[in-house]
Amino acid sequence: MKKFYCLSSLPRSGNTILSCILNQNPNIGVSANSLVSETLFKLEKWKETDIAFRNFPDERSYRTMTKSIIPSYYSEWSQDYIIDRSAWGTPDNYKLLQSYSPNEIKIVCLVRDVAEVVSSFIDWSNRNPDNYINKETNNGSILEKCEYLLHPYGQIIKGVLSAKHLKEIDPERNYHILVDYQDLIENPKLQIERIYNFLDIPNFKHNLKDIKQFKVNGLRYDDSSVGNNLHKVRTNKIEKRVYKTEIPQYILDKCKELNVWK
Repeated sequence: MKKFYCLSSLPRSGNTILSCILNQNPNIGVSANSLVSETLFKLEKWKETDIAFRNFPDERSYRTMTKSIIPSYYSEWSQDYIIDRSAWGTPDNYKLLQSYSPNEIKIVCLVRDVAEVVSSFIDWSNRNPDNYINKETNNGSILEKCEYLLHPYGQIIKGVLSAKHLKEIDPERNYHILVDYQDLIENPKLQIERIYNFLDIPNFKHNLKDIKQFKVNGLRYDDSSVGNNLHKVRTNKIEKRVYKTEIPQYILDKCKELNVWK
């Protein structure tokens, strides 16, 4: 029987490089950003507002259907251990996990200094001009791009909310493990061992000097929809990129407040 676990993280915090490494193990399948949590969330909202359901509230059949979504989504994946990437730590998504996870809840939470996350996005957008950030901000200023990235409903804030909520409900870290980007870069072997121990997965010897680009279930990222190289990793070494873009102090102060796990 497959085990279903979660990767709930800030963007630009090592998600892709960690996934590339873990996917070297043929028994592990780490997804790209997944549709699963959003599918469950939309179904719950639909049930709350649909007049047909209120007229005939067949809760038992509904739960049978929704409980099948996670196993069904991954039914054609050959791996025994599935790690689904989404903002599972937010209050709404965690509640869905409690209802529909097919096994015990275990969440790997990657975090990174939020100012570095923002700087990483800005640096990437400068190196790859045809990207969604420039399009959404109409090639705006650095400040405008930073404010767009820190939008309350954006990926960064969802990642922050996930980390904050997990810290509040699981202070002893029984159900989640926190992996800091800095620690992952400095000692990937140790952090991968921590993840294996937490998820109770048999050890596997990973190759940290020959890392392939992300691929799982026969698919790769198509970054043409967001901007070239968003998910491209360095294949022969793991190191932090130095960013030259100067972020406005107002944004740096705001980012510092968002490092809620520290």
